[in-house]
Amino acid sequence: MTFPIPTAHPFTRGRATWSAVCHELPTIASAFLALSLVLTASPLSAQTKPESKQESPPPAGTKTLRSAADYLPADFARDGSKSYQAELQKAIDEAARDGVPLLFPAATYRIDETGLTLRSGSTLWMQGAKFELDADRRQDGQAFLGRDVSGVRLVGGEIVGHNEAWPVGTNIRGIYLTGKLSDIHISDVRLRDLSSNGIGIFGTEEQPARDVWVTDAVVDHCCNTYVDYLEPKSGPEPGSDRKDQGAICFYHVRDFVVRGCRFENSRTDGTHFYRCRQGQFTDNRVYGAKMGGYFLETCDDVLATGNVIRDNGSRGVTIERSSNRCTLSNCIVAGSGREGVWAPNSMGLVISGNVFDRNGRKAGPRESHTANVCINSDGHHPIHTATTDYLILGNVFYTGAEQQAAIRVDAAVSKQIVIKNNLLRGENDHILVEGQSDGSLILEGNAP
Repeated sequence: MTFPIPTAHPFTRGRATWSAVCHELPTIASAFLALSLVLTASPLSAQTKPESKQESPPPAGTKTLRSAADYLPADFARDGSKSYQAELQKAIDEAARDGVPLLFPAATYRIDETGLTLRSGSTLWMQGAKFELDADRRQDGQAFLGRDVSGVRLVGGEIVGHNEAWPVGTNIRGIYLTGKLSDIHISDVRLRDLSSNGIGIFGTEEQPARDVWVTDAVVDHCCNTYVDYLEPKSGPEPGSDRKDQGAICFYHVRDFVVRGCRFENSRTDGTHFYRCRQGQFTDNRVYGAKMGGYFLETCDDVLATGNVIRDNGSRGVTIERSSNRCTLSNCIVAGSGREGVWAPNSMGLVISGNVFDRNGRKAGPRESHTANVCINSDGHHPIHTATTDYLILGNVFYTGAEQQAAIRVDAAVSKQIVIKNNLLRGENDHILVEGQSDGSLILEGNAP
């Protein structure tokens, strides 16, 4: 069954997306769909949606929306009791080949860890669809795989695993994109109980992934397991590596937006961005990760604003290892196991307008990890780049008896650090300066 779509292109991005329409598509008439599409594309609709980047219109002519049900038996099992993975793969292949969006009717689709392979040009509307990897999975894999793809759209749907039943060292992602990647848009998906990243996007240093958008996604209780740093034999489970850490994990991604998402109860880090450039991490929530919350490693020009980062097991925010010109503004960082922000060996860092509340709650005997913000150098950093050109301005700090200080600075290894006009509150409402400064540390207007 196909539905005619007017030439006026409906695929605008924004939070007022097609959730309700796609959920009802399997049971309503195609004429109503066409009317809905026209309304979505209308100037009035565009005025009422949040400002967002618009996609290019399709070529002149008529587009069609194809149903995955066309490839399944008329009485196909909608409860996941039977697998139709080969049929679904054929639907994805042919829809991408023909340049048409593919609609998955509301149902549970059982798949194995080899996953469904995305093609360049794949557009999947999955609202109401659930893709389930059952408890019998034993190999590394993923629900959706894309290699060297561009022009991919994934909208809606749920991906569910059974990570507690899978053997240790079995690493299964929800969405795994790798190789030469561009023009990737993932919106309104739900991912839970996987044993690697919910969303993992891996470019390369030679060919970074470009123009990547992840919006309004929820990733809950995913990633490999990690033994807490206060316990014996701490570290990741055998059989996994650093790329399996992070509910969302980007390696070598440029020009990216992660917006309006929730990353919760990660079994390792809430996020991990490695060697990424020119990105925005805005209006997200990172809650209850076993390890760190927001993690930038060797990243440049990444803006983080409007986020709530709470109750993560290790550091709330880490910006480290030669990260340059990154900002953290208008965020709430609270209840972290170690520091609220740890920022060694970076340059041009701006931390402004945030609220830091009683971070360092479980540092144990490591008192140096209890400050809300710590500026120093990492002795394990292989390059030993300078810690320089930091502006810490206009933040609010709350401390309790367990915090060493509101801010801790190692002046002997930090240069050109300006800490100004911050409000310091609580039982340890002071700035702790260690080491001998060369005179470039400026403390001014900080009010206890």
